[in-house]
Order: sequence, then structure tokens, then C-alpha cells
Amino acid sequence: MQTIEVPFGTGFITLKLTQEADVFMPVSMPGVPDELAAIRQAMAAPTGSERLSSLAKGKSTVAIVINDITRPAPTESMLTVIMEELDSAGIRKEQVTVVVALGNHEPATEEELSKMTGKWRDELKFINHDCYDKNTLTFVGKTKRGMPVYVNSNYAKADLKILTGLITPHQSAGFSGGRKSVVPGIAGIETLQTHHSFPIRPEGAVMGIIGDNAFHQEAVSAARLAGADFIVNVIKNFRNEVVAAVAGDLEQAHMQGVSICEKSWVRKFDKAYDVVFVSPGSYPKDIDLHQSQKAMAVAEQITKPGGTIVLIAECSHGIGKFGGILKRAADVDVVIRDFHEKGFSADHSSKAYMIARAIKKHRVIVVTTGIPAAEMSEMFMDAYASLDEAASAALDKYENPSILCIPYAGECIPVLSAGQP
Repeated sequence: MQTIEVPFGTGFITLKLTQEADVFMPVSMPGVPDELAAIRQAMAAPTGSERLSSLAKGKSTVAIVINDITRPAPTESMLTVIMEELDSAGIRKEQVTVVVALGNHEPATEEELSKMTGKWRDELKFINHDCYDKNTLTFVGKTKRGMPVYVNSNYAKADLKILTGLITPHQSAGFSGGRKSVVPGIAGIETLQTHHSFPIRPEGAVMGIIGDNAFHQEAVSAARLAGADFIVNVIKNFRNEVVAAVAGDLEQAHMQGVSICEKSWVRKFDKAYDVVFVSPGSYPKDIDLHQSQKAMAVAEQITKPGGTIVLIAECSHGIGKFGGILKRAADVDVVIRDFHEKGFSADHSSKAYMIARAIKKHRVIVVTTGIPAAEMSEMFMDAYASLDEAASAALDKYENPSILCIPYAGECIPVLSAGQP
């Protein structure tokens, strides 16, 4: 019997297999002994930029963009070091506005803001970005591909613009962090509708791929139009520890972080698998099915056509906005066709498309205690509260299946050798 511990919410559940399975874990990178010291060191020697304290001299207003609760960055620590730099340049707290990069997610609650920002919650002014409120958006231009760029006005009008974030694999952008704080983070819905639709959105999952990626390129172009004076990003390991920090220029510092990620997360495979068990990692990565789908995209890249994906995700907050699209559809082909024809919508048609894409090519089983099986069935997926039952259902149809388990898919990028399906 092979046993594998798999993250599930804030704890773990055990996958028990009688057949032999391969396990894909990211290369272990040790966490830094002092998170604040690592961020200070990166900001003291920024990549491709002057030091933030120099950039801040003489500025009147400052905007800082932070992640929402679904992207577990060390926001309090980053704010601490940023405010140290700003203070040394004579910038007062009253001159600073912090914008929560929500894209079109739900607004951050008071509890979430306090959890993310700690002591700074009562020290600085915080604003939840609202992509639908035209009165709070500023048009800053169009990209070469014609994408209209609307961004949060508090950011657009600030004299100094700072982005913070977390660099992880991303199924459309290749990697998160950097430019993604602007698009989709603080962009207007009109920008999101163009950016998240074809031909800018990739057809399939592109974890770890930035070259020739229009989704990435358009986000960079939009961030340049809006302005981005300085970024502070961190890289974490699968234990949720900060392993490195980067700071400086929008693109140069971000790519420095990407190169660190690649050393730990990329693994080459010479075959695809019949059955892939995959977990986003832990809360909040599996907070709902919307976020958990990212692990499904990792599995897509390494599962045989017609094979089985078992997504292990608590989903304590349920499904997410996109669920209605799948429930109303006659089949997944309708969801795929509608997204090709109509593109991104406010109820997250892009997320519905990505799940439909996986179901079209694979059998999808979800292990969850946050979504009833009947509701999952309406979305063309099987669901179990028990991992043992899900494993039996996934494996029973095979005589001698090849099996892969990826317990921390949020930090893993499987790459198939050339010529593999």
C-alpha cells in the first residue's frame, strides 16, 4: 500500500493506493530565516531601477497595489519595508493609498484586510478595486493589439506607483506577479473582457510559458501604459515560506523572480499518465472551485487524452460565479462554443470554459466537502467527499494504469517531452 499525504483546506488527507504511483513534488527550496530582511535586501539593490527611496523624493501621492486573500503574499511585510523606504524619502502615511487588486473578485472583507495587512490596516488608507464602477476608472490608452486599458483612478493619478505580489505558475499568463497586479488586478471590466477572451487568451493551459504568450504581453503593455514605477514580489515554496524576494523594474525584476521559480517548479516527463491526482496545495488555494481549477490545468498538461483527473480541493467557499454557466449548459461543447463566440463575461465565462476544456478531454472527479455531489453533477463532474471512494472510482476502469500524484500543483509545472500526447 502506497500512502501520500495531500493538502486539503488547512489540513491533509491521505491518498491510499494499491498500485504504484509517481509523485511530483517541487524541488525543495529553503525558506529565508528572516522574511523582512529578505525583502529589505531586495529593495536595497533593486533590479533595473533606482532605489524606491530615490524614486519617491518629491512625490505628492503614492499608490500601492496589494493582492487579495486568494493570493497569499506576505503583504504586511512588504508594506512594512515599502513604508520604511517612503518614510526615508519624506513621504507621510497620509499621502499613501493602498488598492486591493481584485480583478472582478468579491471585495475584501474587513476580516480579510486585517489578516492580510496586520498593523497597517489602521495606519493606511485601503480601497477595494471595483472593475464595474466607471466613476473610479481612468482610461490610459490602447495597446498595439487594440486592447482598451482602464485602471483604478487612485492608481492612475498617483505620482508614484508601486506593485506588490507573488510569483507562482499561472495557466494563462505563464507566471503570476509583476504586470498581473495591473491587468487583471486593478483593471476595468472592459479591459478584462478583451484581455480574458480570444485571441489574447491561450486556448490551452500554458503553465510556465511566457514567450509568445499574448496574455502576458498584453498585461505588460497595459502596465506600461498605466505606469509602474517599482515592484516588490516574492517567491514561496510549497510550505508557504518565502524563499526569495525581488524588487525593481516591472519586467526585469519579475523575470528575475521567474528564473528562481523555474529552478524549483519545472520537471520534464517522458510520458503522460492515465490517472492524475492533483491538489492546489492548501487553503486559500483551494478556497473555492474557481481557485482550485488552476490545479486542474496543471493536470491537463500531463494527463493522457481520455484519462482521468482527480482534483482534491476542500472548496470551503463553494463554487464561484462561473458555476451557473456550466449548470445551464446542455453539455460542455456549448460552454466552449459560447466562449469562443462571446468571450469573457462578468460571471467568469473564462473559468467555465477552462473547466469545460478539461472535461472535454478527460474524465474529471472532484474530492470536496464544500460542494454537494448533485451540484457537481450539474457541472458534468463526479464528486466525492471521500478520497478513498474517489480513488476507487478513478482507478476501477483501468487494468494497470499509470498514476501520478501532484500534492502541490500550485508550485509545479510538468513539461512533456516532444512528441508526447
